[in-house]
Amino acid sequence: MSIELNEYEWAEKMIGNRDLGKKPVETLSRVARYYYENSYGKRDIRRRLDAFLLQCDPNASLVHWSDTLDRIVRGVGRYKLVRMKEVAVHEPELRRIETLEGKQLRRLAFTLLCVARYWDNVSEANNHWVNTQDKEIMKLANIATSIKRQSAMMGQLRKLGFIRFSKKIDNLNVRVLFMEDGPDAIHIQDFRNLGYQYLKYCGEPYFECVSCGITEKIREPNRGRPPKYCPACAAQMRTRQNVNAVMRRRQVSEEVMR
Repeated sequence: MSIELNEYEWAEKMIGNRDLGKKPVETLSRVARYYYENSYGKRDIRRRLDAFLLQCDPNASLVHWSDTLDRIVRGVGRYKLVRMKEVAVHEPELRRIETLEGKQLRRLAFTLLCVARYWDNVSEANNHWVNTQDKEIMKLANIATSIKRQSAMMGQLRKLGFIRFSKKIDNLNVRVLFMEDGPDAIHIQDFRNLGYQYLKYCGEPYFECVSCGITEKIREPNRGRPPKYCPACAAQMRTRQNVNAVMRRRQVSEEVMR
């Protein structure tokens, strides 16, 4: 499951926007747990999931989704929704990361550290384990490379004492070994593009979108002020402006005709 620092607020937003997101099963699971934490019974939660699904996609087949929704409702009380404000990264940890050679390796180490601390905050018994798939880790670290290269980087971090692998054959998680207390250096409030957030901390040309908060690369850093919006939000803003302009022109035309 993808990482959201405040799953409760996230579920409220998805319900309000009638949005299934890019991972519908994940969204439905969080929405179900949201209703459970608001004291709804399982039968009522099941009905509400049906309604939410049809609000998001009127063409959805409830018969097709039936088994999935039943499974979600059965396990609805197993895990509480995560509610945290931020995850802190400490100065000694960043100094340790800076000893690594290569931006990709440093971004990977930074991402593993952030994800391990997230899971530590979710469960006191986690003990610095990264309970997230490698594919998702690479996406969070903004690393696009071959599986062979990914494995090589993990192996290098293991060799240097930054991580260790599980002793269980069927467990692919890793444990972060370089966590260290100290003054806070970065407060992570958004787990998208962690690799870019690290590069921004290092002084490279990246910015935070004022609308959605995602960190993006400044494509033309020598053109004065950095952008305010990420590409997705900028496109939405242009669409909204165009719609408003059309509505104003229609209003003016109607007033003239009167």
